[in-house]
Amino acid sequence: MSALIFLLEKEFRLIFRDPVILRVILVVPIVQLILIPFAADYEVKNINFFVVDQDESMYTQRLIQKLDASAYFRLTESSSDPMDALDAMDKGKVDVIVTFAKGFERDLVNGHRGKVHLQADAVNGVKAGFGISYARSIINQFNQEIRSKWIPVLPQGLFPRIEIEAASWYNPYSNYHWFMVPGILTILVTMVGSFLAALNIVSEKEGGTIEQVNVTPIRKEHFILGKLIPFWIIGQVSIFIGMIVGLVVFGLWPV
Repeated sequence: MSALIFLLEKEFRLIFRDPVILRVILVVPIVQLILIPFAADYEVKNINFFVVDQDESMYTQRLIQKLDASAYFRLTESSSDPMDALDAMDKGKVDVIVTFAKGFERDLVNGHRGKVHLQADAVNGVKAGFGISYARSIINQFNQEIRSKWIPVLPQGLFPRIEIEAASWYNPYSNYHWFMVPGILTILVTMVGSFLAALNIVSEKEGGTIEQVNVTPIRKEHFILGKLIPFWIIGQVSIFIGMIVGLVVFGLWPV
């Protein structure tokens, strides 16, 4: 028991004598607690949305203003042609497209379903998911306001309802393999192209051969390219093999 006490005393003395350990124990947790909640903020704001208003009614304008007034959305453009919205999304100018079909207000006030079509650019999956979720919440809130106004007036059994249509174009069945396999392939190629090249340089330094290279008249950029190009070529071979595996096993092919 006394030996354990002496060991504990020795360790505590070593800890308090080392300023680096004290900083790690005391300062680093405080800095992390202050910075990480701000840096790891998963709340997505300033989502650019495009409005395709084919109805051009009072209710569509009210709903557009409600979306634009929120802290999450920012109206960039509006048009009655859906192709303008798709072109803007292809250029990366908008994240979400909100489409109001013709007759939206008429169907809504008559107690039928007014349809709103939401489209999101899923290149950034997190932003697309939050964008659709925020838009659904705002539209549902607007729908409650309309119901409270029109339910006392409409015949029994009829009530205004906004129906939101959402569909995945390129992965309609949300197949897990379709977006995981390309992601894993990208990670593997990155590891081959950069990680293995770095390990090769480290192994040469450990073996002492890099000192021999340093005394030769080789320029730094030539040395770096000489290390990267072979692994870049191997990475291209890895991509080719990975695409074959994706085609044979999972039926994936770039389009």
